[in-house]
Amino acid sequence: MQELITTWAMAITTLTATLLLLLAIYTWPRGERRRCPGHRGWRTLWNPARWVRRSDCWQDLTGVPITPTDEIRCPECGRSTPIDRVLRDGRRIRLGLIGAVLAMLAIGSQIGVAAHSGRPLRSVPTLALVMLSNTAIGGHRTAVRQEVEQRVDDGTVAGFDARRLADVLVRDLRSDGRKWNANEAADALGRLWPDSKNALDRELVEGDVQSRKIAAVILRSRDQTGSRELFIASVDDLRDDGDASAGWLLQRNARAAGEYLINHYWEAPELIRAVLDSDDAQQCRLAMAICGFSGDTTVVERVVPVLIDSLRDNDIYGDARCAAPAVFNFGPPAIEYLRPFVDDPDRQLRETVRSIIERLEHPDRAWDECENRLPRITSTTHDPLALDFWTASGG
Repeated sequence: MQELITTWAMAITTLTATLLLLLAIYTWPRGERRRCPGHRGWRTLWNPARWVRRSDCWQDLTGVPITPTDEIRCPECGRSTPIDRVLRDGRRIRLGLIGAVLAMLAIGSQIGVAAHSGRPLRSVPTLALVMLSNTAIGGHRTAVRQEVEQRVDDGTVAGFDARRLADVLVRDLRSDGRKWNANEAADALGRLWPDSKNALDRELVEGDVQSRKIAAVILRSRDQTGSRELFIASVDDLRDDGDASAGWLLQRNARAAGEYLINHYWEAPELIRAVLDSDDAQQCRLAMAICGFSGDTTVVERVVPVLIDSLRDNDIYGDARCAAPAVFNFGPPAIEYLRPFVDDPDRQLRETVRSIIERLEHPDRAWDECENRLPRITSTTHDPLALDFWTASGG
């Protein structure tokens, strides 16, 4: 609290000094000499009015006769003043000196704080730094941005400042050729949650390919409410984007997208069904698994025959582990598509089909009570049919 008060006091002092200096320049005395300077001397300093006024008299001496000694006597205060010391006509407020003193105090305090803390911009208000972050002065890796990121890490950026900063950071998520700025922006946006939510939602629509994907990753990890924009972005995230830039930020994004789509499947099932014939093999395979884990029996005829083929013993790592629980979650409607394969020459397919059928026909039996046991298609568990989507699709 003490640091916050000090910061704002220095900021107000700096702003006040700047305004006074500018106003002093604007109101600089000009015109002919015709104003009485009033009384002079140290005793007049006890008069607070003289701290800000150019004179305690300011009588207009126009037309007053000049004495033989080149002096002019003020009819108001009675003071005789040499003609060359009469004040020029202008504003009464003497601001320059006050502004200069305040500026020196602010600069000195700023230097002291910087030397003590090792952070030269520590005394600058967060709002000013946030506004500068939207300019070249506050770009990635500048002193301004480093101070802002430090405050984000400290948890002192919130409310209006956090929302404005989020609007700046989401643009750093875009593909712009600068290294690591998207990584640092993603981390800061996560720390600014929930103030960063609106900015991330807008980026799903307005951003480029990279920023939309990263924004979707952050939103899925933080926001579990249904959003059609996030649903659309998640469907796109099912694609294989291993060659995308900022790749490490997108690790496991397809699995996280699939889990989100399962949780919100019935809000827009048509979007998943639309990619069952996708030209991207990963997107197609995961979409079919999502339909199975969601129990969408309207696509059993399209999906189960394809998933059954993944149950064969082949060189594709993890496909049977994902396909088996997906087929099982379709429920009894999948049995008629499984029966033709109960005597298939492929041992893994045959035993898996028999086990799934038995479990569907006898739901009261535990996996270790069944006559037909599943082959060892995963080392994660003895009952692959109990796998959730995240674990099943991790191969």
